[in-house]
Amino acid sequence: MAYEQKDGDLIIFKNEQAEGNQPPYTGKGIFNGEVIRVALWVKEGAKGKFFAGRIQSEADRPETQSPEPETKDNLPF
Repeated sequence: MAYEQKDGDLIIFKNEQAEGNQPPYTGKGIFNGEVIRVALWVKEGAKGKFFAGRIQSEADRPETQSPEPETKDNLPF
């Protein structure tokens, strides 16, 4: 039986390919029916190590696809 993520749940994985300031842990969650991306970093504080994180709406992510190039048929002349 496959895991079904529900509203309010997070799934976090270790980012094995993290380089530089990329987060060592990433994942996704669902909040109020919206898919969110989660990034976590391990930080050192006065009381020891802790996770610091950032969330981003999946809808706010920049598109990764490049726009289609114009063809002769799309030109105004």
